[in-house]
Amino acid sequence: MNLAKSIIKILIKVALVIAGVLGIVLTAQSTDFMGGGSVFFFFTVQSNIFIMLMALIFLVNEVAVLIIKKSFINQVLLHIKYTATVAITITFLVFFTMLAPLMGVDYLLSFKNYSLHAIVPILAIVDFFLFDKDIQLTYKSSLLATIPPVCYVVFVYVGAIFKIQYAKNLYYPYFFLNIDTNGFFFEKGTMGIIPWIIILLGFIIGLGCLYCLFMKLRQKESNKKSPNE
Repeated sequence: MNLAKSIIKILIKVALVIAGVLGIVLTAQSTDFMGGGSVFFFFTVQSNIFIMLMALIFLVNEVAVLIIKKSFINQVLLHIKYTATVAITITFLVFFTMLAPLMGVDYLLSFKNYSLHAIVPILAIVDFFLFDKDIQLTYKSSLLATIPPVCYVVFVYVGAIFKIQYAKNLYYPYFFLNIDTNGFFFEKGTMGIIPWIIILLGFIIGLGCLYCLFMKLRQKESNKKSPNE
């Protein structure tokens, strides 16, 4: 049973990394959304890289457990993986609720889209809730989930100062971060970047708390089972 569980853990992580790498390579080679040299400037790709790195660390650990029967995973690594899992979930949810309606059909039906926005996030979520139940989460842990998006917002606006382009004459990667068209509050007849950021931060904290609740329920259910199950 333990061997079968370890094999499943390994296969999920390997599939996640392969899907992520292929998605990034195919996206970098394209000329549409996120394509070209700016591919690494998008939160989608950065969150995919983050979760792939965590998957690789946990993959190495799983192999170590099989060979030398020892694990180096601790609560720090589990919490970093939790943060990465929430970040990749944000990629999944924001894309399919806010960005997908703006995309062309060809991109929506492409493997590079499915890999980065669906396959990797779903595998990451499944992996986390199935195999990381030893994590000791509290609702305050949800604040960790804000670190990647806050860092990314800082990255975007520092990049805007230095005129980093995500596409030709595009200095903001996502419409809700565009100061030029939205303004700061409501001065341009639309919701500005400050309300957008506040709403998204609230959503991220809420998602982090929801994941905490789900994991607590998962742990409670697991504790009811016998050690042999």
